[in-house]
Amino acid sequence: MTCRSDLFLLAVNLTRRCNLACDHCYMDAETRDSGGSNELTTHEVEGLLDEIASRSNETMVVLTGGEPLLRRDLEKLVNHGSALGLSIVVGTNGVLLNESRVQQLKAAGAMGLGISLDSLDPAQHDGFRRCPGSWEKTLAGMEACRKFDLPFQVHFSVTEQNAHEVQGMIDFSRAAGAHVLNIFFLVCTGRGESMSDITPQRYEAVLKQLVEAQAATSDLIIRARCAPHYKRIAYQLDPESPLTRAQGYEGGGCLAGIHYCRITPEGGVTACPYIPDEEGTIRETPFWQIWDNSPTFAQLTHPNLGGKCGKCEYQQLCTGCRARPKALGGSLMDADPWCSYQPEGKPIIQPLVPAITDDVSWSSEAEKRLSRVPAFLRKMVRKRAEEHVRKLGETVVTPEHMATLAKNRFKNSMPSRPPGNVSSIAEAGAQPISDAPPLPWTSEAQTHLDTMPPFLQEGVRQVAEDVARNEGRLEVNMKLLQRLEDEDEPRRAFPWDEEAEHLLKIALSDRGPQVSLFVQPSMEAAVEREVKRRRAQRVAVEDVIKVLDTLMAGVEWNPEALERVKSAPEFVRAGIKKAAEFAARREGLEVITSDDLTRFRNRAMMRAVRRMKGFDMKTLDFDAFEIARERMPRLKDNEQAARRFAEIREYVESHQNPDSSGLGTLGRDLIEKMRRELKE
Repeated sequence: MTCRSDLFLLAVNLTRRCNLACDHCYMDAETRDSGGSNELTTHEVEGLLDEIASRSNETMVVLTGGEPLLRRDLEKLVNHGSALGLSIVVGTNGVLLNESRVQQLKAAGAMGLGISLDSLDPAQHDGFRRCPGSWEKTLAGMEACRKFDLPFQVHFSVTEQNAHEVQGMIDFSRAAGAHVLNIFFLVCTGRGESMSDITPQRYEAVLKQLVEAQAATSDLIIRARCAPHYKRIAYQLDPESPLTRAQGYEGGGCLAGIHYCRITPEGGVTACPYIPDEEGTIRETPFWQIWDNSPTFAQLTHPNLGGKCGKCEYQQLCTGCRARPKALGGSLMDADPWCSYQPEGKPIIQPLVPAITDDVSWSSEAEKRLSRVPAFLRKMVRKRAEEHVRKLGETVVTPEHMATLAKNRFKNSMPSRPPGNVSSIAEAGAQPISDAPPLPWTSEAQTHLDTMPPFLQEGVRQVAEDVARNEGRLEVNMKLLQRLEDEDEPRRAFPWDEEAEHLLKIALSDRGPQVSLFVQPSMEAAVEREVKRRRAQRVAVEDVIKVLDTLMAGVEWNPEALERVKSAPEFVRAGIKKAAEFAARREGLEVITSDDLTRFRNRAMMRAVRRMKGFDMKTLDFDAFEIARERMPRLKDNEQAARRFAEIREYVESHQNPDSSGLGTLGRDLIEKMRRELKE
């Protein structure tokens, strides 16, 4: 048997059962009461762990699901693996993590837990997970880990709906005491097949944000997962970045079939969760035999990349995601459709190959310590240790040098424990970690904030946190809010007409008790800004009407753009307006112009084309709906979707119709671009 590359990470899906039904799950996990009849037994999983440890105990094993906490033998499996010297991590949604379970997992030898959190907004997280109250339970699970000193990581899956929360999640993870924040990027398979991925441009921007955040963060390891472009961006920003293979770091990009694979609940071996093709099953063939002899794994290890990936100077550092082109109907070696970088024809950047030098040697104790460093870090650590020793004018690497390096790993980004005066994870939402740190809110105070109009919430939050910070508080609670309510009197800069007063009172009459605290003063301030805009000296009813009619959360419309929306068919008009305002807020625009509207439309249409390519469509016509209905369960027997499609088709075909496609309303340039995309 020929030994292949080292296995850094093995994910074992113990079960398809799950207590949640998350929108993005690649497992299409079944409910607690169904499935599981053919799952690997305790004995089979223990045999797998024995086999892994027989070659090396450096492999990290992640026991996940479904929801692994539903396996009654989980602690037994953790104990068995840790006793073999393997690093055992449990990946969980955290809902079932009570104090007792955390203590049991720690006693069994778990090295840590990976806990999924999809939003800092409880309602959004619970909606995404399809389980009311799951957010609170997940945070309680993190608190239990912290209480009993069991290290944990936060796992955050990025979508268009929560991409704006990346910085907030970084701040939260630091304050909560997480050792690592893993940012996952969707590959649309499983139940996530019907979800839209973030755009390539947004993907690029978030990855750049993560690289920069890591460079500025000294107490949290921040990593992008299922996002090999992370390495390319890190190199572009800093060729000396320790995050790339050019500096010896083998992790953080796409390891599928190279240094990583996963085991399905029934024993199948696949390159990654998003590449469903099985290379064999451990019930029939020893694991290492599959790992060493899989043609697919060999192809991934020495890829012959197609398209622009095969021409890219970063191909050795990045390789692109191999699952995405396959998920869209292509082959493993096709160009990654979610990479927006265009190769520049430069020489291929090569991974680090440690030079053999005679000027620096290693003591036996230092070599032993190096052998305990995770394999994906070893080249980088060796290189940096020898550089460190040379700078000191010395010739032998010692354990003391290694200890110094450990403190500076990832540019001083070793994790640390959270401040001792933070009393809970929920309260850790924002410790003093930046020039303008956010503060945690109690659930009752947060509920009050959530009921306010979205365009007022940020101002409300800032006022309350400023007061709390000035008083040395660690949180915003209802006691503070009540005191502010009792003490605060509206301070108006202009006199108000009686009609304006009356209109505002009527508009706020159906609001909750928090109105007198923040909403009314904020509304009054907005009204008085309107007075200033028209250079008046007194608040009139027209100023109040202007504010009350503004439902765009701070985004205004250029008259030409607004007229275009008004001219759209009635059945899509509201959707267009809402989507455009969402996109504008995401980009920080204050005014939506006609050009912006065209750009948003074109971007949406190109996303639709990429989805059509995933359905193997080659031409641009209305057959897409029938194909989508066959491929996407949510469209099958969906009468409302069928009616909406019929309306769209009727409208398009009854208007500008320069060709047989009936898509003339989109403009010839866009249509041709869509057609080219389908053919490429």
